[in-house]
Amino acid sequence: MPLVILPLYLLQRALQVSPELLTSLASPLLLAASAALLYLCGRELGWSRRVSLAAGPVFGALTQALQSSQDLFSEPGVACATALLMVGMLRWRAGRPSDPWLVGSGLGAGLLFRSDAAVLLGVGLLLLPALVPWRRLLAERRAWLGLMLPILPVLAWTAWYSLRRDGSLVPAVYGGSFTTPLLEGLHGLLLSHGRSLLVYNPFLVLAVPGAVALWRRDRAATALLVVLVVVRPLFYARWNAWGGGVNWGPRFLMPSVGPLSLLAAYAASRVGRLRVGLRVPAALVVAGLVVVGGVVSVASVWVWAGASWKWRAYSPPGLEGQALRGFRAERRNGYIHSFTNNAIAFNLRHLAHDNPDIPLHHFRGGADPIGLIGLAVALLAPLASWVLGRPPRAPPSQTNHAPRTPTGAGALSGRSP
Repeated sequence: MPLVILPLYLLQRALQVSPELLTSLASPLLLAASAALLYLCGRELGWSRRVSLAAGPVFGALTQALQSSQDLFSEPGVACATALLMVGMLRWRAGRPSDPWLVGSGLGAGLLFRSDAAVLLGVGLLLLPALVPWRRLLAERRAWLGLMLPILPVLAWTAWYSLRRDGSLVPAVYGGSFTTPLLEGLHGLLLSHGRSLLVYNPFLVLAVPGAVALWRRDRAATALLVVLVVVRPLFYARWNAWGGGVNWGPRFLMPSVGPLSLLAAYAASRVGRLRVGLRVPAALVVAGLVVVGGVVSVASVWVWAGASWKWRAYSPPGLEGQALRGFRAERRNGYIHSFTNNAIAFNLRHLAHDNPDIPLHHFRGGADPIGLIGLAVALLAPLASWVLGRPPRAPPSQTNHAPRTPTGAGALSGRSP
């Protein structure tokens, strides 16, 4: 993150604008780049421009990525690196010359933000033979060079930075250990009512039918997306702070909402192809998830995410010993395991709170032109993209004499139009 923040900080000083005005754009810029890369993933999968574009608003407006844009955690950077890795691997399958460089850049960028990306992103390389035949992999020696070269300067920088900071070439692990029982951590990350992935990202429920539908069309790509999602809860379930601390939702799983957004957008795009009797109920389910996801997203940025954590950690005066421990345990259990006392419910209850430190925490100084312009751009950009993404109409001569679908080897590629 210091590498991302530095140019924004220097520009901020050069323009002599208010403190943190530009440095706070670090995470939004990384998330915007992630959304653009998700669009490219959709195009590489053979989706229309509109379906590919839909993944961006799903990712940026209906997931916990929106709240993470307010923080300077490393997860937005890892999400961008994950999307870059996916684009590179899908383009490598298509035989593009720059693809190995993109894959290597994704791995290198992930390592810059978090050293555990070596495992959580590197596992994607295990699926490379499913995307690219072994004969091609063995014959394209320059491809392997392109894969490795972006990683080498990252390793050199990380070693130097670690040596300056910790006195060791290997980065030190910050406080914590893998001591949580696996099933307990998985339950918290995936099933608990107060901290699980789908509670804070309800629209991503559609990723399940989306994965099933995409599996029938493109098994290798579906396996890549699913593996990049599944590996994260398996890795972090045993971490002693599996929830991520003071944050919104399961922070360590935030990079997985990128591939899940792709699958959810694909599922929504298939509603029109269902049988007539299923079409209307499915459309209502999608619309309902959009509404619920929008409410959760508004709650995530309207009230400061740390406010609910302060409520959870509150200790009333006069309580001591067993009584205090029981009070804290009750609040912690409610915060993690119940709908009524989780962070979402807390924020919804305080949307109109009279405490100036809670509602619109980041805007309590009043609206300014830059903030209003940014809000307008955020609202209008997805709409403009959707309109511009409409494919041009083909001339009548082309529509009346469309070429027939080829048969034979091309039809056996496993990728339907």
